Amino acid sequence: MKIAAVETIPLGMVFRPEVRSHMVRSSSSPRLTLYRVGLEDGSEGYGDDMGPPADLSAWVGRNAVEALHAARHGGLQMACFDAVGKALGVPAHVLMGRSVRRRVPFAYWTIDLPPDVLAQQIRHAASLGYTSYKFKCRPWWDPREQLAAAAAVAPQGFRLWLDFNGHLREARLALPVLRALAQYDCVGGFESPIPQRDVEGYQIIRRSVDRPIVGHLGAGCCHVRSDPGFDPGTPGAVQLREQMFDGFVLGGADVDRLRAQAGTLHEFRKPFWIQTVGTALRAAWVAHLASTCDEALLSHLSAHDLWAQDIAPAPRVADGWLPVPDGPGLGLAPDPELIEQLRSAPPAPATRRVSTVVYPGGSRWHFAEEQQRQEAFYFGHLPGFVPGVRLDVREDDGSPDFAALFDRCREAPVVD
Repeated sequence: MKIAAVETIPLGMVFRPEVRSHMVRSSSSPRLTLYRVGLEDGSEGYGDDMGPPADLSAWVGRNAVEALHAARHGGLQMACFDAVGKALGVPAHVLMGRSVRRRVPFAYWTIDLPPDVLAQQIRHAASLGYTSYKFKCRPWWDPREQLAAAAAVAPQGFRLWLDFNGHLREARLALPVLRALAQYDCVGGFESPIPQRDVEGYQIIRRSVDRPIVGHLGAGCCHVRSDPGFDPGTPGAVQLREQMFDGFVLGGADVDRLRAQAGTLHEFRKPFWIQTVGTALRAAWVAHLASTCDEALLSHLSAHDLWAQDIAPAPRVADGWLPVPDGPGLGLAPDPELIEQLRSAPPAPATRRVSTVVYPGGSRWHFAEEQQRQEAFYFGHLPGFVPGVRLDVREDDGSPDFAALFDRCREAPVVD
């Protein structure tokens, strides 16, 4: 079952219009690559991976079964599970492990949003069949306003999980915010409220807040680049021994690594979800993998419903559950015409932005980069989660005024 060809296809993915301005503010233009693996018998499989195309030509001529475990590239490994499954006439989960369920819980996902847009996205997610929504909770919004807007539209039983990525900084600062948000019935739990190096802080939060607390297994959670030692995280063995979390988040794209982590969590009876970002193919991959893990009991995500156009019809979520595709391989058939449309789509233009944190007292802090703004809050230079705080974003309009402000912000945040 040798690999005859590996094709890389850059995709010009575009976010849905209602969230596009917010998503590109955080992550710029999404860079996603589709990988097609062709086998000597004519079978072919597809996989996706975030980032620019990778040179995987070294795998041509090697056995695709070997790649199921030896490949360290998520797009290639996924495509081989698809191709080998099709060649053998079995679903991908048969090649991954013993299946323990035929459907898996699945969640909707976005980054941080203003209250009105968050409410609109809850209605949209519910219309797609989701009952769980994970979103980024950030210090430049008032989470009380966000949750009030969410509670007004969330259907009965709909739950939101708030991911702080450590922005609450320490237990003393986190507890008043978490307790206030836990008063809303629609809040399902909290992810990584403080940096994951703080073992004692998590123990305090778990004892004091009436909602589940989840975190990344054996890792840090903070988006800090200038100081690598800011949040190195805590080893998984310590997290489990010290009872830091009620559940865990598993990321990455390597099947063997994820199943090994899942096996450890099964020994401790700790539930988890898998989170990644990709196309409808990635959603199917998550469903296959999660179906082989006993403790994969929390709602997984792949963010595939954020695209304005996808390469394959997404599996439909029903009452918060995603059926595991039962066809050979991943069980989805990419549309060649859509692939070509997205391959030929022009790249999104690079756009300069100035984001402004507006406090209710009138002060305005301007930033040129997302990372610059993140670290200003992580390092305590600005107060976060203040009642009434909001974020405004101004795109480059070609004016001298914008250019002057942007250049000043690149040197340091500007306050007025």
